[in-house]
Amino acid sequence: MSEYKPYIEHLLQKYSLNVAKHHLPLFDDFLKDERIIEAFIQIQNTQLTVINNWKEKTQIEDVKTTQIVLPNGTVGKPYEFKFDFTQLKLTEIGDYNLEFDKKVGLSFNKSENKISGVLTADGECTLIFNFKLKNARDEKYFHRKEIKLIVNPDPKSLWKNLASNKSDPYWSKDDDSINFNFGSKNLVIGSKRGRSHAHEAKFRDDAFEFRFDEDTGWGIVAVADGAGSAKFSRKGSLIACATIVEYFTLMDAEKFVEIDTIIQAYLTVQNEETLKAINNQFITHLGSAALLAQNKIREEATKNLAEMRDFSTTLIFALVKKYDNKFVIASFWVGDGGIGIFNKEKNEVFVLGTPDSGEFAGQTRFLTMSDIFTDGAYATRVKFKIVEDFTALVLMTDGITDPKFQTDNNLNRIEKWNELWADLEGANQDNCKVDFSKPLEAVETDLMNWLDFWSAGNHDDRTIAILF
Repeated sequence: MSEYKPYIEHLLQKYSLNVAKHHLPLFDDFLKDERIIEAFIQIQNTQLTVINNWKEKTQIEDVKTTQIVLPNGTVGKPYEFKFDFTQLKLTEIGDYNLEFDKKVGLSFNKSENKISGVLTADGECTLIFNFKLKNARDEKYFHRKEIKLIVNPDPKSLWKNLASNKSDPYWSKDDDSINFNFGSKNLVIGSKRGRSHAHEAKFRDDAFEFRFDEDTGWGIVAVADGAGSAKFSRKGSLIACATIVEYFTLMDAEKFVEIDTIIQAYLTVQNEETLKAINNQFITHLGSAALLAQNKIREEATKNLAEMRDFSTTLIFALVKKYDNKFVIASFWVGDGGIGIFNKEKNEVFVLGTPDSGEFAGQTRFLTMSDIFTDGAYATRVKFKIVEDFTALVLMTDGITDPKFQTDNNLNRIEKWNELWADLEGANQDNCKVDFSKPLEAVETDLMNWLDFWSAGNHDDRTIAILF
């Protein structure tokens, strides 16, 4: 009686029926009436019904209006989202399920509250979130809420791949590659036209060339990057690489014998005299080869009434020979890109030179510039290193170094070379692997696939030569 007495008093007062003092005994008897008790219980239950229905209705509306934001996905990429109702502040949700078009590539794991998969179609995907509240009666139907998932197209698909003009007198292959047994090592080179060029049907400006002489044991590898702003740079890079190989192909055998003699003397006794002698040999021959390349480009420009700058190109090349258990590697480098001797086992790298960085971003030096050979300035561009063995000698144009090293200083960091090698071995978002244990033809194929990697903002030609 005590639990509903105040309520009935309040109800009577609401209608100006106050209980007078002399009516208190009568009121106590009134409260004991079973009909009054039953009426009170009915009123109380009716109130609870109204309250609970309103509470449930507002909770349902709150769930419907609460924004569940799914992160955008990308076609061809793995996607995962977990419904954490505590974090979403939707703790009143009980049972639920999801409906969506399975063609989008997703599946739903209710035990983990997770959707996952590899997205297959771009656009706006609608997921139907059907839910019940925790305290809802079993016969209550599911309520419906729409959730939007935006799937972006694969960025690669937005780039056109238009063939370049084969009738152009300076046409070169849009993509090119080779593999070769290089003495005790193997050589694989890949060169792929950049997306920015392919999108506009422009030419690949990068070039490469190589040769290995079984008789002398010397090998030469060259890569070059024609300047994108120079209208004939693709020819400049091709002439540069071809001329370097031509120089050492036509060099007298006696000169190779002289180089070998000086190297053997240096390997026997390493002192200031033998070091100077070997330096002079490499400066002379690598410098002469680079100068010849510049002159060949000049001849081509003169013949076509063009300017040297129209053929602007960088150039990196390496001369390699194995002596017993040691490798002698000499290099010449002008422009950006990079060249390094990488040893994974020893966790070390020897970068054979310094990239040319201009005053402003995107600037560099070119072989075609007149001051490259002024007053023997080229001598600082010649380097050599003797190593017992190495994992790879790598020559790259800036289409590789820009996305993989980001800065010139990073070229000297072994961590970045380890990352590059791990990337080549498949540690990348595309799981694209160059398996160097495969036959060389397969390694070449793997490398060309790897060169198609995605890097936002880096869509230049890509050329990499790997001696391993």
